[in-house]
Amino acid sequence: MRAKWRVMVEASKDEALLAVDLYNQSKRARHLEAYFVHMHLAWLYLLHARFQRDGVDYRYRNPNGRFIKVDGEPRTWELSKCTAERWGETDAVRKNLELTIALRNKIEHRYEDATALVTSGYAHAMLVNYDMELTGSFGAKESIGDQLRFPVFVGTFTMDSARQWTSARNSLPKKTREFLSRFVADVGPTVSDDPRFDFRINLVPKLGPKSSSDMAMTFTREDELSSSQREALEQLGKSGKVLVREQHRPVANLGLMRPTAVAAAIEARTPFCFRPSSEVPTAWKRLKCRPKHGDAHPERTDERYCLYDQAHDDYLYTPAFVEKVVRETETEGKFEKFMGRSPRKKPGQAASVPVKG
Repeated sequence: MRAKWRVMVEASKDEALLAVDLYNQSKRARHLEAYFVHMHLAWLYLLHARFQRDGVDYRYRNPNGRFIKVDGEPRTWELSKCTAERWGETDAVRKNLELTIALRNKIEHRYEDATALVTSGYAHAMLVNYDMELTGSFGAKESIGDQLRFPVFVGTFTMDSARQWTSARNSLPKKTREFLSRFVADVGPTVSDDPRFDFRINLVPKLGPKSSSDMAMTFTREDELSSSQREALEQLGKSGKVLVREQHRPVANLGLMRPTAVAAAIEARTPFCFRPSSEVPTAWKRLKCRPKHGDAHPERTDERYCLYDQAHDDYLYTPAFVEKVVRETETEGKFEKFMGRSPRKKPGQAASVPVKG
């Protein structure tokens, strides 16, 4: 008999795929509302599955310890409660879910197309976050990425697009515009600029010869860019008129990171110092995701978090490894429990960090 949490994971993935199908049917009535409803169900089932697997009781109880029941069944945590238990108060994933939950209740159907255009970054972030949580919790094999495709569309890649977005935002009901502005202002720039809260992309046509391994579309994270590339990206976002001519070649180990990049990515998202020579080895040992150097079978890794690079005889780490370590070290209490020692605070951090869980 399959474990209950495995059934819940499959149900969650079904909801997420249905949500995307409905969202991409742009002329379907209430497509944005349907997307939010089914994505929120996908998130709810996913978090319940995680709690179920980890032995977390996600049922409400009365003060006397008895279950609060609805139609004879114990009442379980709703999505807002799940997110509060899963992430810290200022986490970008949590804020994205809180925004979309609140936004779902404010959609006026005659303005739905405009709302969908203005909120597309939040909707996309919710899906990307979902797949990261899915694979980070249950392994890369559970990803729904191979079942989704970038939609075929015709659009204007000029300043007309910016004017269209502005026009759509101005056409929204006043209370919706005020809600979005207030929510974004309240979370602050650290969260509002985080792609886990609002996922924004620039599309640039690929030029140059195509190789046998070249994909129609590839994705590069901002933290993997050089300073000059980051500057060009900023100019592209400001003007919409930057054209980069580059010869594209096949790239091996796309998306994987060396210890230095891993340490930088984790340190950027926690209050503590994280070094490639000390903390990274401790982390992979705690997760038991790879063998020690010199092992007779270096390829025996947990592919969710780490892969062996035979050409260079070393190991590369996945984004899921970063996500997992961040979750395990985001507070002083968690850091000490996971790493087995007290953290070193980054320069400029407060003298003490609240201990949570």
